[in-house]
Amino acid sequence: MGSAATGSQRKRQPPPRLTRELILDRAFALIEHEGPDALSMRRLASTLGVEAMAIYHHFENREELLRAIGDRLLEPLNELELSPDWREACRRFATALRDVAVARPATFKLLGLQPLDTPSALRMVERLLDVLLAQGFTPTHALAIYRATASYARGYALAEATGFNVDAAEPAGRRRLKALPRGEFPILSGRVQEMRALDPDSAYELGLNALLTGLAGVLAHTDPHGPRVVTRADEGRHRVPRPRSRRA
Repeated sequence: MGSAATGSQRKRQPPPRLTRELILDRAFALIEHEGPDALSMRRLASTLGVEAMAIYHHFENREELLRAIGDRLLEPLNELELSPDWREACRRFATALRDVAVARPATFKLLGLQPLDTPSALRMVERLLDVLLAQGFTPTHALAIYRATASYARGYALAEATGFNVDAAEPAGRRRLKALPRGEFPILSGRVQEMRALDPDSAYELGLNALLTGLAGVLAHTDPHGPRVVTRADEGRHRVPRPRSRRA
C-alpha cells in the first residue's frame, strides 16, 4: 500500500509554473482545437490545472487576455521586411496578414472583427505608413491606402476562415452548388466545373492585384516622366471648397 502510494505520487507531476506566456500558449491551443467559443477563463484554467482566479493574477480580465492574444497573433507582421516600393510593401503586409489567419484560423475568427489597436499591433501600421509617406503620399492618402489594403486582406482572411459562400474548389462546395435548381441558378449550378479552377490563393492574388492597380490609377496622374503621386500641394489644389452658409 505504502509503495503503491509512493509510486503514484512519483507519477503525478506538479503543474508548470504559471506565466503569461504559458497562459497564452494554452489559450491558442484551446481556441484552435475546440473553436473560438471555447475560450473562457474557467475552461482555460482547467487546461492549465489551476483555478480561474490564478489567471487573473496575470490578466485583469478577459478583454486584457484577448488583447494579448491579438498581439501574439500579429507578431509575425512585426518581423516582416517591407519594400521601399509602396505597392510591394502593401502586398507583403496584406499577404502576411492573410498568412496569420491561415496559420490560426479559429483565433483569427475570434479576433478578426475586433479592433487590433494596441501599440504592438500598430507598429506594422506605422512602418507601412512611413513607406507610403516616403513615396510622396499625403498622410490622408497613406491612411486610405493602408485601410483599403488591410480591409481587403482581413475580409478575405475571415471569409476563408469561416468558409466562402461560393466555393467550387472544394468537393463539398461543388456538391452544394450542383444541388441548386439548374433553372434558377444556371451559372452557380451549371458551370461548377469551370469555376472550380479558382482556388483560394488565385482568388486572393487576383483581388489584391486589382486593388493595388486601382489605387495606383486613382492616386497617380499621367506625367511625361512617369506616374506622379498626389502630394499635399495637389490635395490642397483639388480640394472642393465648402459652400458658404446662407443667412436666413
